[in-house]
Amino acid sequence: MVRLLSIRLMFVLALLVFMSAGGWAQWPEDPALNMIISDQVGAQVISKVAATSDGGCYVSWYSNASGNYDLYLQKLNGDGEIQWVDNGLLISNHPQETWLTDYDMTVDGEDHAIIVFNDIRNGGDWDIYAYRISPDGDFVWGADGLTISDNDGFEPDPRVTITSNGNVVIAWKEDDMVHLRKLTLAGDDFWDPSTITLTSTYGLSAPQVVPAENDGIVLQLMVASGPNWWDPQHIYAHKFDSDGVEQWGTNGVAVMTTGGIAAYMKPDIVTDENGGAYSFWYDTRNLEHHVYVQHILTDGSMDWTTNGVRVSLASAQLQMDPSLVFEPETGDILVFYKATDLGQTIFGVYGQKLNTNGERQWGDGGVVLALMNSQDHWDIYGSKQDDGAIVTYFEYLPGSAVNSLVKAIGINDDGVIIWDPSPVEMSTVISEKMHMAIAVNINNQVIATWTDSRIDDSGDVYLQNINPDGTLGPLFSPGCDYVPGDANGDGNVMGNDVTYSVRYFKGLGNPPPDSCPYNGGWLYSAGDANGNCSYAGSDVTFLVGFFKGINQTILWCPDTPPAGLVVLGENKDGMPAVLPGK
Repeated sequence: MVRLLSIRLMFVLALLVFMSAGGWAQWPEDPALNMIISDQVGAQVISKVAATSDGGCYVSWYSNASGNYDLYLQKLNGDGEIQWVDNGLLISNHPQETWLTDYDMTVDGEDHAIIVFNDIRNGGDWDIYAYRISPDGDFVWGADGLTISDNDGFEPDPRVTITSNGNVVIAWKEDDMVHLRKLTLAGDDFWDPSTITLTSTYGLSAPQVVPAENDGIVLQLMVASGPNWWDPQHIYAHKFDSDGVEQWGTNGVAVMTTGGIAAYMKPDIVTDENGGAYSFWYDTRNLEHHVYVQHILTDGSMDWTTNGVRVSLASAQLQMDPSLVFEPETGDILVFYKATDLGQTIFGVYGQKLNTNGERQWGDGGVVLALMNSQDHWDIYGSKQDDGAIVTYFEYLPGSAVNSLVKAIGINDDGVIIWDPSPVEMSTVISEKMHMAIAVNINNQVIATWTDSRIDDSGDVYLQNINPDGTLGPLFSPGCDYVPGDANGDGNVMGNDVTYSVRYFKGLGNPPPDSCPYNGGWLYSAGDANGNCSYAGSDVTFLVGFFKGINQTILWCPDTPPAGLVVLGENKDGMPAVLPGK
């Protein structure tokens, strides 16, 4: 017993050191506060968020605190702690227009942020620039980034993706053309000539790009069918191999050629992780808004019904603003969207699942996530979970078309809402909100950012995470219910724990009880005697060494500490002496 007590004392002293070193999470827990990313004077707008491999993220945004719209970047680690200076790292203060277009950000295989945007540094017209920022805040591609384009054309809304080999492909529109450029992580051009240009008779727009197999990419764009702004636009897709060679013909393949898509109804695309992609959009065929999905196979053929599968056949209902989640384990997809009545006077949030044959799985009318009412719902995003998705969205307060809340709903693969109560409010502050962006990290935490006018009418940038169980704040709370080394879960650390683990690794017994969520799954924390965040034969060896006096204490994974702290006074070094409660 004395031996076990000393173990626990050492455990918690180590825990205190870990906590004092800033190891505990700072993900915000209070939906009435949220986390401030930028509260400089003036407008802080169009935030983006991209997840890093440690469970953290980068957040970017424009700030006009200087009178110019400057681009900033902030980094959070896996515990949700801000890593750089307050209000972020200034990326670019080059001259910018007084009105902004969209831009893009992603994270490469070395956890560097890749940001692609436009400004007017080289004249009165927009040109495209790219920056690569390291986790330490270094400007890898130079203080002024790389010039991706420099011409007299109109160039809005650049897009960026990372290929399967870790290279960078940027797509953007210039007037009626679309361009592609591929870079190595060193910033060198991959293709010669460096830029691929696509044209059509009446113009191209809305490029979206995703990775394909063997370092290739799939590009989706809209093609105008006539010279007038009201002429319908249709969806086409192209595929390029690693060397930039067209795989689906010079004109690409037709994805949707009926009805029409307005400039504000931008279609999107998600890789199918098999050389093809899922295209999703809403259009105006039959003079009504409905959401459609098409699966483009690796050879450029359309897997499903010509012009796409309609996700809902609900009568007297319109659908718009879709978000798509691909489930690689099954090949199924989940689609979430805004639903309205025909007059667009009431609004709700719905979802649909399509199997690999494009067949509706949640009924012809989908499932209801948020009942239709007079409060509009928008910026609806689905984020993949192990079994289903988390859906986040803005919702206006009753009677207001200005002030809104941020809400989230968890839904499983069977179309069943899994949180009770639901929805969960991610932000309860009554304020004007806009421009939500989301990312999901390796722990299946969804991270949302947006512009919020709760304090400054011009808007500041806020952040809130939500966990797979619908809670806010840290995923790994300070305490999981186990005793380190207690592999058999009987509350004591004894020789029978060694026997228990040996039998398990020989395939003759059960694993230790699930003890702590870790990296989106569970860690047998009680069996992890050497504290390396895994349960293996080396833990048996370590535990034997402990009983022999070779190892002075049993260790635990710092992300899954044991639950409860009981203060016992001070130890001989004057530090608090505490032990995990059990």
